[in-house]
Amino acid sequence: MIHQSVIYRNKFGNAEMRTVWSDATMVQRWLDLEGALALAQGELGIIPRRAAAKIARHCNVATVGPEAIAAWHERTGHVIVSLVKAFRDAVPDVGELFHFGPTTQDVLDTGLTLQLRDALRLLVPRLLQLERTVRAQARRHRRTVMAGRSEGQIGSPITLGHKLAVLDSEITDHIVRLAQATERLMWLALFGATGVQSSFCHIADARTTERMVKLVGKRLALPVPTICMHNRTDRFTELGTVVANLLSTLGEFGMEVRDLQRSEVAEVAEPWGREQHSSSTMPQKQNPEVSEWLEGLARLGRGYAMSLLDIQQQHERDTSRVPPEIHALPNMLLHAIAAVDAADFVLGGLRVSKRRMRENMMMNGGLIMSEALMLLLAKRSGRKVWAHQLCHDIAMEVAAGGGSLADAMIAHDEVTKYLSPAEIRDAFRPEAYIGTALEQVERTLRACAERTASAMRIFRSTVFVRDGPLSINGGVTR
Repeated sequence: MIHQSVIYRNKFGNAEMRTVWSDATMVQRWLDLEGALALAQGELGIIPRRAAAKIARHCNVATVGPEAIAAWHERTGHVIVSLVKAFRDAVPDVGELFHFGPTTQDVLDTGLTLQLRDALRLLVPRLLQLERTVRAQARRHRRTVMAGRSEGQIGSPITLGHKLAVLDSEITDHIVRLAQATERLMWLALFGATGVQSSFCHIADARTTERMVKLVGKRLALPVPTICMHNRTDRFTELGTVVANLLSTLGEFGMEVRDLQRSEVAEVAEPWGREQHSSSTMPQKQNPEVSEWLEGLARLGRGYAMSLLDIQQQHERDTSRVPPEIHALPNMLLHAIAAVDAADFVLGGLRVSKRRMRENMMMNGGLIMSEALMLLLAKRSGRKVWAHQLCHDIAMEVAAGGGSLADAMIAHDEVTKYLSPAEIRDAFRPEAYIGTALEQVERTLRACAERTASAMRIFRSTVFVRDGPLSINGGVTR
């Protein structure tokens, strides 16, 4: 896999996120459920308490590692049967009471949910840091006037801060969506073969089963749903689509940086290091490769999201759901943390050329200010359609023949009937034609701060909950 490449791996994820999606962590999270179940069953007298304690003590990858499971998997063709047999081999005196009642999907779903929580514990702080970086740059550049563009053409003036505040609002929405998605994602799955808990009721009773499931949920810090969630693949799909949406936003931002860094534009640029190179043959190149990479990761994310959206499960159990879930979600979260860190790097060190912004705004004779002149002329004359046509005709003449729009306006008798030369020249100040840009930026940045704080309150109850007595590194600790 490319994220395991020594050369490329940090372009597709980072070491911490790779650890979350390693075989060792996956198996440990399966064992975390099994250990919590054994302890609950021992506490309720379903299995002997001493056997339960021993099972729980050995629910760690030091006792049952991926290699032992893989060896059995070559023979059985079934991953959780292989887990059960490998545990029995490792702890034979209590191994016959291991995995007493649950089904494979209980282990896979709960294990995946715990891994997703691990992953979000890494991603969410980075995402919040990115939002703070965008917010700080939007405030810093709230008065940095630049050309607004439409269809790739210069339109009318905006500010860089306004552009970044729009990005901030979008990232904030992704943070809120992600928080809301975790409320539908973080559930314990412990319902048996077809979801009605018949196996547990058979070895105990319905009331004891309810108590057992609550104890397991408490140990794993996962809430217990009111009904079986095995068919609810939508919760994993929702997370995938939120992550893909985030990646698309960062990809679009990357393309914006790429276009504004073009030699002919040169208004912003990525950070540049002294040892950095962009071409193996052209020494002068300073390519926006980090920004372009963001769009590459976004394309992968959208593809993975489609595979999750395409899950159509048959009846109560269907293994067709498993390949997209255990392949798409890990890769998406690896790509997401790489993209978030890359975007934070670019935004945090963004190089801004106010000189080039000014030059580009006033290129082509200052045509960027034609709307301002048109509206001023319409206000004075009371004839908006006429003013628009007149200014259009004059602007087309300047575009074709060169010169200054201000001079062309001053030279036109129909214009100077209503506007003096001084008024025309005064209207050619881009900084005087940014409307409510400053107010919009301030309102948006305040709202983003409030909304991320609100999202964090949700994350504290779903992602950053205190773990129970099970540890990712060593199984049961008490």
